[in-house]
Amino acid sequence: MDVPFDEIIDPHIHLFDVAGTPRPTRPLARLFGWNETVLRTMAKRMFPRSTYDFFGARNHLVTDYLPTDYRTDTSSASVGRYVHVQAGWKDRKPLDCVGETRWLESLDDSPAGIVAYADCHLGPRIGEVLDAHVAASSAMRGIRHMLANHPAPGVMDFTDDDELAENFLFRSGYRRLAEHDLSFDAWCYSHQLFDVADLARAHPEVPLVLCHLGTPVGFGGEFAGVGTSEQERARIGDQWRAGITALAEIDHVHVKISGLLMPCLGFGYEHDDTDPTVSELVDRLGPLVRHAIGAFGPERCMFASNFPVDKVSVSYPTLVAAMLELTDQDGTDAQAEMFAGTAARFYRL
Repeated sequence: MDVPFDEIIDPHIHLFDVAGTPRPTRPLARLFGWNETVLRTMAKRMFPRSTYDFFGARNHLVTDYLPTDYRTDTSSASVGRYVHVQAGWKDRKPLDCVGETRWLESLDDSPAGIVAYADCHLGPRIGEVLDAHVAASSAMRGIRHMLANHPAPGVMDFTDDDELAENFLFRSGYRRLAEHDLSFDAWCYSHQLFDVADLARAHPEVPLVLCHLGTPVGFGGEFAGVGTSEQERARIGDQWRAGITALAEIDHVHVKISGLLMPCLGFGYEHDDTDPTVSELVDRLGPLVRHAIGAFGPERCMFASNFPVDKVSVSYPTLVAAMLELTDQDGTDAQAEMFAGTAARFYRL
């Protein structure tokens, strides 16, 4: 695949060794890793329905995803550097999460940037965890403490606190990121975008990037009882656009054009045996992508794959081809920003 610039920098992927590192899928992988079909069958039986539906029946989180797997997926797409974002490392003590950073640093073809986990509820005590992350890898760039919580019972939550961004202790830990020259990756659902905007306005000293365009559940079709009618989908879209516009008004906030093919958006491609066509993706994702670019400008937008999570719906070359077509009207210089330059600046690669 030819791209009109030197390289793609992918600022949002997830790596994992399911049997060899402490993750929720580790017991399954150790018991049933000898047969992928059995492994997936047991995952369906053992994990909550909301988890299974969120990642899709053919999800790639129950098997290893290492740099060699990522390079295979991206071999025709001119991808150079990449950023790993925390991916379910299971910790019991606050410092345990630093193990993921050490593991990433030990890999061949390790990430150019690492967005790790640290519990912002620790407040001032988070400093010890941040110091350990920074000591573990010179690629350490930021923290993601997930904010995603949805009122629909069938949609998977990634925190029990539906107002986490407003929590006093959380904010006390959050503002310590600036002292360590670290950014924050904010992942929320679309109805929480105004909470993230409040957080960003309160702490302009912490660079913030919104992951996955704020994940408007049900925007593309019904998912877990959300987005069941055209009217409801229109309301979801209106709420999402208002939230994106509010965030774009805050100068230090950036956005990742990513995660749009997770099953929860409701497009349904995870059920298909073949890739969607590029033209179909352009039509269906266009309203989301074009609004974000119009609100933030290319200099604050970055394309990211969210692989292997989005791999359940689309191949890497098809995804890149669709995004190139969607941004062709912006010109080559703007594309170079969105596919590499913005990520390089934000994560200081």
